[in-house]
Amino acid sequence: MNRLYPVIILVSVATTALAQDCVQTLRLARATYEQGRLHEIEGQLAKCLLPSGFGKDQKQERVEAYKLLCLSYIYLEEPDKADEAMLNLKKTDPYYEPNEAVDPAEFVALYNTFRKEPVYRIGAALGGNFSQPNISELVYVTEFTADSKYKQAFAIQFGAVADVPLSLFGAQKKWTLHGELLYQQRKFQISQQESRGTDPTTGVELFNQLQGVETQNLLTLPVMLQYRIINNDKFNPYVGFGVSAELMLNRKLTAEKLRDGQPSVPEKSEDFEHNTYNLSALISAGAKVPIRPGVVILELRYAHGLTNITTAEHAYANEALVLDYGFADSIFKMSSIALSVAYVYEVFIPKKLKRKK
Repeated sequence: MNRLYPVIILVSVATTALAQDCVQTLRLARATYEQGRLHEIEGQLAKCLLPSGFGKDQKQERVEAYKLLCLSYIYLEEPDKADEAMLNLKKTDPYYEPNEAVDPAEFVALYNTFRKEPVYRIGAALGGNFSQPNISELVYVTEFTADSKYKQAFAIQFGAVADVPLSLFGAQKKWTLHGELLYQQRKFQISQQESRGTDPTTGVELFNQLQGVETQNLLTLPVMLQYRIINNDKFNPYVGFGVSAELMLNRKLTAEKLRDGQPSVPEKSEDFEHNTYNLSALISAGAKVPIRPGVVILELRYAHGLTNITTAEHAYANEALVLDYGFADSIFKMSSIALSVAYVYEVFIPKKLKRKK
């Protein structure tokens, strides 16, 4: 290993020297262009535009070199070479944009014949949600009091995110097809109270109360169409709508039953039966903040269940909960509000666009 150190040092020194030489070469090419000796620029820059030419921290120098090369080909009327130079420029810096007030009109026109938007964005999201059941048929073992209720609870979600920019209805930079694959938890609290009559000695009314939390674990596949309200380089608010296909992995109720004047039924967890596949409608509002080489997405989303999580056949399926806790599984859909943050990396595949006939 020690024998390799001199070789590594020599390679490092040579690379640094070449990078410095290329900076000088770029200055020479710039002067050559200004003097109108366009035929010389290709030869001057050839060595520096090789992968071993400009250093990794000299991206802007490489971009300027391709720009000079492209301009020289434009004025030498070599369109194929000009296209190739512009393609290499955009591969070097996908975010490059010409200055229309300064750059030659021919260069700007050529730039506009190439795709500017990323082909897709891909990344990850993390967030939380508050969920609550929408009861369509209340099923019970004994009649509840008016104090019985379902209450939202917080749960987490995370997964993969992808964006595909679209051109729809003649609008560019406005529409995005957004998809996710999420692991999602949903939780809600259950409080059911039933009257047992009155204590024969004191005349005080006696109650049984079930306190529990239902937890659902599922995989979701939301697909949404987003519309950008404002085109801005720093802040892009949007609204969206779509649907989510859901695969329910399991449902579990963790509950205990409190009984006035009697020992409580201790806490336990029981699994539920459920419909495995479900569907929800989605609406959202959010903002996308460019932080190169990607975008941060902040979003608030409402999901409204379109299909029932349970059926009448599931209501009394768990005998332990029915007999020990007096609990039956009501028929319901789910709704939730989620807040999430995502970061997506922009993937550019520069290409020359075909002219419309």
